[in-house]
Amino acid sequence: MTYLVLQMIGALLIAAVFGGVFLWLGQFFWGRLVAPVRAKTLGYELEEARGDIITRDQRIQGLHKELSLSNDKIDTLQRSKRQLTATLDAHNRTMQEANARLSAIDLEARPTSRESAEDLRRELRIAVEERDEAQVALRQAETRGERLRTELEVLHGIHERMLDDIELLKGRVREVELEAKTSGESRPPAWVMVQPFGPRDDLQRLEGVDPSLERTLNRLGIYHFHQIARFDGSDVEWIVEHAEGVPAQTIRDSWIVDASRLAGAQGN
Repeated sequence: MTYLVLQMIGALLIAAVFGGVFLWLGQFFWGRLVAPVRAKTLGYELEEARGDIITRDQRIQGLHKELSLSNDKIDTLQRSKRQLTATLDAHNRTMQEANARLSAIDLEARPTSRESAEDLRRELRIAVEERDEAQVALRQAETRGERLRTELEVLHGIHERMLDDIELLKGRVREVELEAKTSGESRPPAWVMVQPFGPRDDLQRLEGVDPSLERTLNRLGIYHFHQIARFDGSDVEWIVEHAEGVPAQTIRDSWIVDASRLAGAQGN
C-alpha cells in the first residue's frame, strides 16, 4: 500500500514538473516569437491612428478658418442689410414727401405750378426706381445671408462629427498603446503560475503587502516566495505596471531579499 502511495505521489510530481516545463516553454515561445510580431503590428496601428488624428486636426483647423470667414461674411451682409434698410426707409420718406407735395398742389387753381408738379412727379419716379433697386439689393442680400447661414450650419455639423471621430481615434490610440505596452517588452514573466503549487505563501509578510495587494499578486500568477526571489529588472517593471501602487525600489531592495530568505527558510 505504501508503495502504491509513493508511486502516485511520484506520478503527480512528474506531471507537475512536465506541466510547469510545458507552461514555461509555451510562455517562452510566445514571448520570443508571437509577442514581438504582435507588438510590431500594434506599433504600425498606433502610427496609423496618430497620422489619422493629425489629419483630422488639420481638417478641423481648416474648418475653424472657414467658420470664421463665414461669420465675417454674415456680419458684412448684416451691415449691408442695415444700410439698405436705412436707404429704403429714406426713399420711402422721400416718396411720401413727394406725394404729400403733389397732393397739396391744385393745378386748376394754380396753373403756374404745373412745372413744379412735373418736377415732383419726376422726382417721385426716380425715388420709386431707387426704392425698387434697394428692395432688389435687400432681397439678394437676404438670400446670400440665408445661403451662408446654411453653409455655416453644415460646417458646424462637419466640425462636430470630426471632433467625435477624433475622440474615437484617441480612444483607439490609447487602447493600442496599452495593448502594445502589455504585449511587447512588458509580457508576463515565464515563471508566473496559473494556480499555486501546493499551499500559497503568506505574501503579506513582505513590506507593504496588504490583503488587497496580495490578491492582486495572486491574480497575476504570483503565489510563492520563490517566484519573487527570481525577479530580475524586467520582472520588476512588469509588476510595477500591473500592480498599482508598488514602488520598484521596494521590490528591488525589500521584496526580493525577504522572499529569498523566506523561501530558503521554507526549504530548510
